[in-house]
Amino acid sequence: IIATVYLFIVMVDIAPRVSVKNNLSNLDTLNKSTLWYAESEDLKSLEDGITYIVPNIVHFIKFGDNPLSFVEAVCIRAAWLHQRPETLIIHCDQCNKTVQSPLWYLIKDIPVLKLQTTVRPTEVFGIKFSYIQHASDVVRLQVLMKYGGIYLDSDSYIVKSLDPYRRYKMSIGWPPGANVGNQVLVAHKDTRYLKLCYESYREYRPDLWYWNAGVLPTERFLSVHPELVHSVPHDFGVAESDAQILYAKCDDSWKNYSAFHLFFRHIGTYVPPEPKRFGPITIDTVSKYDRNFGQLARLVLYGTTKLGASEIKSIDWLSKHPPEYSEYGCKLPPSSPKN
Repeated sequence: IIATVYLFIVMVDIAPRVSVKNNLSNLDTLNKSTLWYAESEDLKSLEDGITYIVPNIVHFIKFGDNPLSFVEAVCIRAAWLHQRPETLIIHCDQCNKTVQSPLWYLIKDIPVLKLQTTVRPTEVFGIKFSYIQHASDVVRLQVLMKYGGIYLDSDSYIVKSLDPYRRYKMSIGWPPGANVGNQVLVAHKDTRYLKLCYESYREYRPDLWYWNAGVLPTERFLSVHPELVHSVPHDFGVAESDAQILYAKCDDSWKNYSAFHLFFRHIGTYVPPEPKRFGPITIDTVSKYDRNFGQLARLVLYGTTKLGASEIKSIDWLSKHPPEYSEYGCKLPPSSPKN
């Protein structure tokens, strides 16, 4: 017998809408009529063969006319290879620019890949977006509320299947002592947390980078009702300190994670010596990149973590051959030239 526990807390005293200031006390006016509830989401004790409650659909969002980047191609290949979704959707407002990208060949043959034209909003609840990334923050909520599934930022890499988290209505990375990370989300379309986050954009702060996406839901919702989600302290790799694992080390520590937010555009911020030490990490240089990100990228590009591997494998080849976790992921084999 499966028991589902519901806790109802009715919040009354509806107050007029006011603008949010730079402190949490002003959030007391937000969603005063909300009917809070929490559900026991732990389904891991159920018998084998359980039907997952989150569909095996992977979502990416790509807004703007920039071509498909190296790290985007790597992450899309990783999502397909390691998750094996039923559908992999890129929600894009200029999908033709993605198809015309020089690196399109790296992902075009993924059999479940779908490009879905999506209008990029310019405002939310009448408030104009200040950053294109804020539009993406809102659209990811809308996409998950419509379809459910797994949302990944364009630089979020699946290391191994996220199926264990598909047994929860809502899973989100929440490092200890930090705000939640919205870069990797696993959600049923009807989970309450998504609706709360979306409605909170009635108090959108365009002047604050991560207020609505991370600070507000952490402080206003999850600090009070942590049972709204299945929190993932480490396994989604969304903590800023995880950049050290990716760009300051070369070992097997990355295998202890199910996913990583790669912080690819911020390597110089979190690992300052690295850009000068190695230079730009690109499709042409990653073959020789001797840090853990190099292993991750080579695995989905070349089918092996081996340092120095350089033959890009087709999607068809990767579908027929298991990935190779080489003992030479961090050092060249004895017979290999160093240059």
